[in-house]
Amino acid sequence: MKHPVLRGIIYFFPFQLFFLHLQRNQGLLLFWLLIAGYITQRIGADYGMPYLFLYPEYLGDVSIWSYAIIGFAWGGFIMAYNISSFIINSHRFPFLATLSRPFMKYTLNNFIIPGVFTIIYLYQTILFLRFSEFVPWTTIYFFMGSFLGGMTLFMLISLGYFLSFNRDYITVFGMHPEMHEADGSQKRKIKPIRIGLVEKINLRNIQQRERNADEWTVETYLINPFKIRRSRSSDHYERSKLMKVFQKNHINATIFEIFVFVSLLILGLFREVPMFKIPAGASILLLSTMLLMLAGAMHFILRRWSLVVFILTFLTVNYFSRYPALNITNFAYGINYANPVIYNPDTIQKQLMEENPFEKDKLFHKNILSKWKEKTQTTRKYKKPPIVFINCSGGGLKSALWTFYSIQQTDKALKGELLKHTYMITGSSGGMIGASYLRELYLMKQLHIIDDMYDDSLANKISTDLLNPIAASIALNDFFIRIQSFTEGTYRYPKDRGYAFERQLNENTDYVLDKRMSDYYAYEENALIPLMIFSPAIINDGKRLLISPLPMSFMSYNAPEPGNTNNPILENIEFNRLFKDNHASNLRFTSAIRMNATFPFILPTVSLPTRPSLEVMDAGLRDNYGTRTTISYLFHLKEWINEHTGGVIIIRTHDSRRPKYNTHYVRSLAENLLSPLGGLLNNITKIHLQENDQLIQFASAWLSVPIDVVDYRLGEVITGKEISMSLHLTTQEKIQIMEAIHHPVIQQSIKRLETLLLK
Repeated sequence: MKHPVLRGIIYFFPFQLFFLHLQRNQGLLLFWLLIAGYITQRIGADYGMPYLFLYPEYLGDVSIWSYAIIGFAWGGFIMAYNISSFIINSHRFPFLATLSRPFMKYTLNNFIIPGVFTIIYLYQTILFLRFSEFVPWTTIYFFMGSFLGGMTLFMLISLGYFLSFNRDYITVFGMHPEMHEADGSQKRKIKPIRIGLVEKINLRNIQQRERNADEWTVETYLINPFKIRRSRSSDHYERSKLMKVFQKNHINATIFEIFVFVSLLILGLFREVPMFKIPAGASILLLSTMLLMLAGAMHFILRRWSLVVFILTFLTVNYFSRYPALNITNFAYGINYANPVIYNPDTIQKQLMEENPFEKDKLFHKNILSKWKEKTQTTRKYKKPPIVFINCSGGGLKSALWTFYSIQQTDKALKGELLKHTYMITGSSGGMIGASYLRELYLMKQLHIIDDMYDDSLANKISTDLLNPIAASIALNDFFIRIQSFTEGTYRYPKDRGYAFERQLNENTDYVLDKRMSDYYAYEENALIPLMIFSPAIINDGKRLLISPLPMSFMSYNAPEPGNTNNPILENIEFNRLFKDNHASNLRFTSAIRMNATFPFILPTVSLPTRPSLEVMDAGLRDNYGTRTTISYLFHLKEWINEHTGGVIIIRTHDSRRPKYNTHYVRSLAENLLSPLGGLLNNITKIHLQENDQLIQFASAWLSVPIDVVDYRLGEVITGKEISMSLHLTTQEKIQIMEAIHHPVIQQSIKRLETLLLK
């Protein structure tokens, strides 16, 4: 291209950097695209990830401080991107070495990609605040000003460092670059330079470098935000000296990266201090910042070998991570890991058959049922009272709040008769979080610790954010060395995101759930509160782990009478029986909740003290609604149920709507390629619902009393966009969920339940 103006535009340094990133640095761009996917609600919308950026909370409130912290983290991400980009690409633009403050000039001209994504963030946030949260324009201006102020502050701190440790041609060689002759001779003596071993190796490599096609042409560049200057040719400069300038800047950039990296690790040590509980969106940005800096540092040290070394390192770490010394274990708190149990289903089955505790445990539960029946007749003289089982689905805080509030308000409307008639509560993840809190409040009321368990403020406690501390732990702790620990009884465990979840859940609920499983034994045995069974799935063999303070060996098998069946199959493993020598009864109640709610990637799978190590995850993997547990219990005690109850009522709290056939569904090419996997993941809860409906139909065949199902379907009554399955809810989402109880469909379910209970 000959025209000087066109050359000046096309070879404008910002444009050349933009084209370079598109062509050579797709890895760096992936970080931006991932963040953009969150803020545009294209990625993670089902799990509430966009809200962490668009509506961040700090100390329980959305404020100028929360946006300032997000802005500060955003500025850190921008500077990490610039530093990594400079380390990787600066050698392609030799003219930079002849300028004063080369890194500053590079950062100024590398504005297009950070600028575009910053504008996208501001635009998306303003739209969300105004049209989803109905925030006044004045408040929005303050929020956005805080974001920009935080971003600017970090960038000024960073640029201040590089100004203080500026390395250009003059400071490195003690002379202006124009004083060099074309042949590389100099007119003034160069200052003596101490060169270490690493610098000698790098300089030798630099001196061997010749100008090649890897260098990009630049005609013009920004000297400041408002002034463009034509770049001068660097062909007549000695290449090794230009590269030496870049090397010095790379060293300074790497030192800054290490300083920031260490600062973030220190921040992780204080993440439990309230003022350091930064918004989850900021934690994600900090994690991205660390990864960007790590990529830049690796490239500086290893150059073209960085990718190969990274792959080899990953494969090596992956191989040795199978060994206990290097394996990252996530613990269930309260039990002893020093004496692992040999896990062998055949041995467990043989031992169960020899002990034959089935009839004994059945009799134990029949006694509980008799006490439950006696309790239900204290206010109403039933001949045969209906027995209630609550099955609650998973779905993050959405399901936790809906389960809690719908059952709480129904019990209030029925003057306490619902929970009095409720015999068992079971289910998965979020629903069991809300149900656990409600049951505890019910117990506290029975013990006269509290007077009112129907206050709306209690719903706000169970719906308070859980995601921020988890995200902070992931970003600042879990991906690196876990150096902090805590004591539970006589045992010590490392602090990770599992610990952060339990600690925050206890804080949100005023520590009323900070108990051991054994603390509920007497209350459940005497039918003062409903039984609660957690059933996380065992990843190793697909069985379910039944966690309850009470013995229930009869639920271990899929056969009606294990001792009289030719081929009984061990379906469930009793937690208390398997770990009786590991202080199973000391298990933290919040750890049972966590094992039952290990949302993929958010909470870690829990390893148990066995050989080989058992890993358990969300109960929703096997049964998202808990119906399998309910039907199994009913089956084994059907004689008592048929003789002493007037019927079975199953209340199902759902976080979504009942699936319908999509007549317009057309799969894309990617969906066709991934359809086996995607179809399974997207339809697993639908499959569970179909199976549960079938189980209930089968139950009606062997129960001589009626079995009724009352559904509380949140998805059927929420209009507009579906609420995400996140551990974080916005204020608007909380209001939507709590107002859903007044919808005619839900009110009709309450009236039907009233008729069934009080007829």
